[in-house]
Amino acid sequence: MNEKFSYTTGTYAAAAAKAAVKNLLGESHSENVEVKLPANEKAEISVNHMKQKKNCAECGVIKKSIEETDVTNNMEIIARVSFREDDQIIIDGGDGIGRVTKPGLQLPVGEAAINPVPRKMILSSIKELTDRGVNVLISVPNGEEIAEKTTNARLGIIGGISIIGTTGIMKRKSHSSFKQTILEQLKFCEKNEFKEVIITPGNISEKAMQIHFRDKFQDHQIVQSGDYLGFTLKNAFKMKFSIILAGHPGKLAKVLSGHFQTHYTKSPAANKAVVSFFKNNVDNVILNELKESPTIEGMIHTLQKNDIIKLFNDLAETIEKKVQVYLKTDLPVPTLLFNMNKELVALSNTGTKWASK
Repeated sequence: MNEKFSYTTGTYAAAAAKAAVKNLLGESHSENVEVKLPANEKAEISVNHMKQKKNCAECGVIKKSIEETDVTNNMEIIARVSFREDDQIIIDGGDGIGRVTKPGLQLPVGEAAINPVPRKMILSSIKELTDRGVNVLISVPNGEEIAEKTTNARLGIIGGISIIGTTGIMKRKSHSSFKQTILEQLKFCEKNEFKEVIITPGNISEKAMQIHFRDKFQDHQIVQSGDYLGFTLKNAFKMKFSIILAGHPGKLAKVLSGHFQTHYTKSPAANKAVVSFFKNNVDNVILNELKESPTIEGMIHTLQKNDIIKLFNDLAETIEKKVQVYLKTDLPVPTLLFNMNKELVALSNTGTKWASK
């Protein structure tokens, strides 16, 4: 395994599906299977087991993780595939894959918790091999037990784990060694005389900034904080950078309750803090809907549905002020909030000024 990164459950699921379809097509069994990642890089995944029956084939792969705390490390992901009479590729979850039971996630209620990017990876991997329709069933032995060690139940994902990933690659973000990566990025920006850095929690907000504000910065100016938001902010401030803060409120709103280390084992979900923030600005019906939402993403949907999403601008403003207090400065920290679809949903006052420059 590469010492700097590993692959997501989505990459392993796509690899298992591709290997199983190759076997179903009559290709000889190989020890490894290659899958294309969203950024057109390639990953080579080892095949753990392969079975073939008359009308279906099954492949299992073992997920290896760079994260010491990753509960999915050494977990087997199995894909069982069979041909269909039409040309559709239908992806579903079997044993050990959770089901979405509440709104507010990237998938509709009732769907197997196989996120959109892994679904696309599975689809494209199969389409490389055949134009025929295929049924794909992803399962994880002991997935339900493994899920008990995650936040899935809190998000309304019941019965197993999620198949996730936005880039196919998993980098260290919660281990202390990730701090060195952050410092290296900041030193690079300093050496190249950038005056401004954009701090984002991860890949989704980085991509969102590239989509909406490509003309305002270079990619090198983006520094991913992972779970070390406070560490990144303090070091960027110490190095006298102007700071732009951009991310999903599910991460950034944790600062409302004073949490600048955002890993779920170190800080509570931001739900209660966000509900409390909005309680005097919405009626009881909407407030109850916010309380029932398992995610901040669901709260965004609720305010959008009721045409009051502008209230999130106030949240962005408050996040900026909390960051200023944390850094003991009155210098602006323009704050931009995005949803999981990478849509811009809110800006602080200085964020609006920065965006319109």
